[in-house]
Parts: sequence; C-alpha cells; structure tokens
Amino acid sequence: LAFTPPPLRLRPHLASSRLARLTMADEHGVATDSTKRSGFRFSSGGASSDGLGDSKPSSPYLPISEGYLDGDKPDAAWALAATNFVKQGRTILSQIGETVGLLPGDPLRPPACLGLSLSNEAVKEAERRREAAGGSVDAHPVSRTLYDVGCLLLDNLFDQRPIQRFWFLEIIARIPYFSYVSMLHLYESFGWWRGPELRKVHNAEEWNELHHLLIMEALGGNAQWSDRFLGYHVAFSYYWFLIGVYLCSPRIAYQFMELLEAHAVDTYSTFVKENRERLSQLPPPAVARSYYTEGDLYYFDDFQVDRKPGSRRPACDSLLDVFENIAIDEGEHVKTMRACQDYAVLGKVVVSPHAVNSDTSSATSDEERRALWKQWAEEVNQLGGAAGPWVSFGAESSEEWPLK
Repeated sequence: LAFTPPPLRLRPHLASSRLARLTMADEHGVATDSTKRSGFRFSSGGASSDGLGDSKPSSPYLPISEGYLDGDKPDAAWALAATNFVKQGRTILSQIGETVGLLPGDPLRPPACLGLSLSNEAVKEAERRREAAGGSVDAHPVSRTLYDVGCLLLDNLFDQRPIQRFWFLEIIARIPYFSYVSMLHLYESFGWWRGPELRKVHNAEEWNELHHLLIMEALGGNAQWSDRFLGYHVAFSYYWFLIGVYLCSPRIAYQFMELLEAHAVDTYSTFVKENRERLSQLPPPAVARSYYTEGDLYYFDDFQVDRKPGSRRPACDSLLDVFENIAIDEGEHVKTMRACQDYAVLGKVVVSPHAVNSDTSSATSDEERRALWKQWAEEVNQLGGAAGPWVSFGAESSEEWPLK
C-alpha cells in the first residue's frame, strides 16, 4: 500500500471553456494552501472559484454524452444496434492498439490521472468485520455461492482499478430494480396482485443507482471497451436470472440484492478510508452536484424508506463527499431490501416515504366504509343545496350505496 499518487493533471479540453484550468497540486503533488482549505480550486485568468461561495465550478471530468455511450434518439432496434456497433468498433481498435503498444495511452485522461487505489484484502477484511458484528446476510446457499464467485471475479478483473470496478458494480446494481418492476407489471397485468407503492420505491432506487453510474462514467470508469462489453452482457444475463428468481421467490430475489448492496457499502467505505486525503482535493462531478443538492430531490428522498422526506441533504463540495454519499446510499438500499423481504414474508407493506394515509385507511369493514361514504355524500349534497347542480347521493337507504 506504499503508493504515492501522481500530481493531478487534466487535459485542458476536459475543463469548460470558462474555467480552463484546474489547480490541484504543485509539481510534486503537494497540496497548495487553497487546496488544503477548500479541497479544490479552479482558476481562470486570475479569477478563481473554490466552490464554497455562490459561484459554481464547472466539472473538469468527462462529459456524460461523450463518444460511444448512447444514441441520439429512440429508433428501431436494428438501427441502434448498427450505430452502436460502429461506435464500439472504433474503441475496440484503440484499446487493442494501446494494449500491444502501437498507440500511446493517455495518462491525463480520467481515471488514470486521479491517482486512486483500492485494496482487495481491505475490502474482504471490512466484510469479515461486518459479518462478525452481526451484519451478515442470511442468504440462500446458492445465492451465497454466486456472490462469492462474483466477488472473486471482481477482485481479479479490476485489481487496482477502483473506478472501473465501481462502474461495473453500478451497471449491475441497476438491473434488479428493472427485474422487480417488470415482475410487478406482470402480476398487475394478470390481475394477480397490485403494488404501486413498491414499484414507486423501486423506480426511485433505480434512479439513485443510475446517478451513481453517471458519476463513474464522468470519472472515466467505462473508458475501455472490454469493461463495457463485460458489464453490458453480465447485466443482460443478470436481468433474466432475477426474473426467474422473483417468479419463484421474491424474498430470495430481494435477499440476493441485499448481499450485493452490503458488499457495495464495504467497498465504498474502504475506498473512502484509503483515499480520503486525495478525494478531498478533487472536485465533484457536475452530475453529482445536480443529484445531491439541486433541483427536485423527490426521487432522492423516495428510495430511503426509513427516513422522512427532506431529512437528508448531504454536502457535495468534493469527490470525498460524493463517495461518502454513495456509501450511505448503498446502506439505505440494504435497509430497503430488508424491508422488501419482510413485505414478501410477513406482509409488512413497503411504501414511499412521501405516501400519505388516506381518510379511509382505518376503515377495514364494509360498515365503516359505508359510513364514511355517507358522510362524504351528505357533505357534497349540503354544498350543492336542494336546487344545486350536484347529483343527489342516496343517503336515505342503507341498502343502496353509493348512488340513488
């Protein structure tokens, strides 16, 4: 672990036109006074913004829409596939050329220039401590075996490539919520069972994982074609695997996701511990600021079923804040997955924290519901009057309801 990170240098064209240069450290990688004070500092023509006042620094990281990522518009499947094949083909050749030494690599492109590291052994130790403290997941033996194999592959494929590892984790982490919502739509379409509040929570969870993914893409986590190829194909297989599991046992499907989310907490927490000083010197990506501090935070509140809306408003002034926020998010996902298991086994309903109980929530019998309906009908008729435009609701007969 005797690792000395190189000085951070970003190519000028990765910064905005207004803020042309990011000053992070001197030539020897030693933080400047302004860096120590604020964590990061932008400079442009003598004027600077340290991100602490009203002015907002532009992100020096990769634009989310760069290159090979998404199509321009919805289109036929074969058209999108053909366009993507061309885009991906270019990056395949570039990666091969860099691997065999025919093309030079770019040390100033994220994530290579960030100087971040992650110890596999430290992550395993964090997991052992959590389980020893009573935080283990009582998973099905098959689920646990698949989980252990997955962790082994992650350790070998992404050794000392933490940002790429996180991108891979986040591309996988979104998939269960796609699977859960697909199954809930299936149940509702057949008239078997309807759970709109549960779907709402899962949509908010996916929205949270999407922004984790966008953050990793801004940091260059999906720069290599081989990582993207593996991530997309594992995600596709994982989707259909969880569809089958949910079809047989929603509890086991939620339990498997709890395993992955608990691992994510261990991984991000270890990463923050190992890179705290370095992360505190780096600015947050623009997409992180937008998600955690700006605009409509309804969906941000909605996936945290154990918190009141508005009770969590985290800071986002450095990359350290970003990764600490992500680690806390993953912990919230763990709690939500446990609540979903209780829903599947005990019938303890999972609802959005924004849900408001209706006036009829306590009415459990036909008589109570009938009385509430009559009360409402009388109030409507009183407002309209005998000669008013309202329909007269039948409150005279207890046998005829709701309309006369």
